[in-house]
Amino acid sequence: MTLALRLLISFGLLALVATGVVGFGAREAWRRAEEQQFDDQLQAARKGVLQELQWEASQIGDALRGKCTYDTYIDQTLVELAANEITTGRRLALSELVPQERKALHLDELVLFTGAGEILGSGDDPAAPGTADPSLASDLAQRPEFEYRPAGPKGKAALVTRCSRRLGNQTLGLVGARHLDSTLSRIGEAYGVTLAILSKATPPPNAHEASLIVDVTSRELVGLRVVATISKRPLEARLASVDERIIFASAITVAVAAAAAILLARSIARPLEALAHQAGEVVRGDPRPVDARGGRELEDFARAFNKAIDDLVKLRKRLATTERIAARREIARLVAHEIKNPLAPIRAAVETLRRLRARTDPAFDEYFDEATRTVLEQVHRITKIVSEFTEFARLPAPHPAPVHVDEVVKSTVALYATGGAEVSAVVGDGATIQADRDQLVQVLTNLIQNGLDAARGLEEKPRVIVEVRSEGTDRVAISVTDNGPGVSEDMLSRLFQPYATNKPDGTGLGLAIVQRIIQEHGGEIVYTRGPGGCAVFRVVLPVGGPALLPAPLEPPTGGELPRG
Repeated sequence: MTLALRLLISFGLLALVATGVVGFGAREAWRRAEEQQFDDQLQAARKGVLQELQWEASQIGDALRGKCTYDTYIDQTLVELAANEITTGRRLALSELVPQERKALHLDELVLFTGAGEILGSGDDPAAPGTADPSLASDLAQRPEFEYRPAGPKGKAALVTRCSRRLGNQTLGLVGARHLDSTLSRIGEAYGVTLAILSKATPPPNAHEASLIVDVTSRELVGLRVVATISKRPLEARLASVDERIIFASAITVAVAAAAAILLARSIARPLEALAHQAGEVVRGDPRPVDARGGRELEDFARAFNKAIDDLVKLRKRLATTERIAARREIARLVAHEIKNPLAPIRAAVETLRRLRARTDPAFDEYFDEATRTVLEQVHRITKIVSEFTEFARLPAPHPAPVHVDEVVKSTVALYATGGAEVSAVVGDGATIQADRDQLVQVLTNLIQNGLDAARGLEEKPRVIVEVRSEGTDRVAISVTDNGPGVSEDMLSRLFQPYATNKPDGTGLGLAIVQRIIQEHGGEIVYTRGPGGCAVFRVVLPVGGPALLPAPLEPPTGGELPRG
């Protein structure tokens, strides 16, 4: 996962979580405040209902008692009843007057009747005058002046009040009622709630409503229970609007955070990519300083990186010089040792010739031919040693280019197809590396030829297998396996040293040249024993090519021996 993607995810999650926590925290607080406001509104409605109903009861009772006590038409009608002189005109006038009084008193029902139950006027039933209702007279005597009348056969639920006036043996009564549905509707509008009389038929509140039951404790209104209901749909609509705003704010915050993360990632990633690129150039031997850009930490890092590159270049130069001197000393020692060996028989032959000549020995002529042959052979050997050393010392630096390892192995193995030996190749997945093709062919040729030489003389036919295999994405391994007896124990410690050989006609520089080529390519070569004790040489090369030193090793010129 790239740094830009990590920053994008981190900033996005942080912005989303922060906005969500703040937004939904505010939403929850606002919701609780709104619900508390609903509760307060219901409680206020409860108090209002109690006060308004008590006021309604008092107002209706006072108004009706005032009619019975002080109204002129009540007195006149009562006098005419007592004298038994009430006329038809009076009855007609009363039937028209009572509806007007009902409206003046803001009542829904108003009935004027005699003590015998005869209805003289009705405010809500024009056909009632002239009829008799004995229950009115009995209610006037038995029921209280004010009461709550539930909804039933007599009509709607209402606040009912009664009053009467008596003269002699005649009684005149008034019954007034104000329906509760209109009263509760008016009170509910004032407090922003819906009020209804609680009964068995009242449906329970649903999930979108808040309700409160009001028990009217006034003695005049015993049994009256009112349910106050307020809808939560406005709250839910406002909550949905708040949720939309929170989501919108979260989207904007996440977008801003993403943009900031991208800008920050670019400002950080570009210097890091430059540092990574130059780190790869360090491996390939071509490092360059990087520009100090970005924050203070990146600038400090870039300066430290540039200083490390400078120190590394200086260290490599010193290391190259030290290795160059050590290599010359070691090669000079080996060459001197190899040349010293043939000098001994040359010296012995010359000294013998001088002695024979000094004493005029007759065997001088006979020994002369043998001595000169020995001297010439040893001089030829010295010449060969110097020639091989010159070839080893002048081995050119590799010139890497894209090379298909499988193709190089197949073409090299094909050179031995007609030689009578069994040389086969097991190739891999077509890996391509940066290498010097000619030097890679030289390595394979040397290792294959060594394997064939080691297996020659055995009962079974010499056989060499070259196998190519990728190791991860940055390395390729080439294994050369023969069916010979393997390397002897006394040769293991100096297997890759120059002039170390157990071949009668070998110079001991083949594996030394192979190792040098491999090392200059940035790889390694190791020897292991295979099944049955055969030899396995395993070469591992980097895909990216050799890591070059700041200055290549300078070979000695002109075939002269290097000096320590």
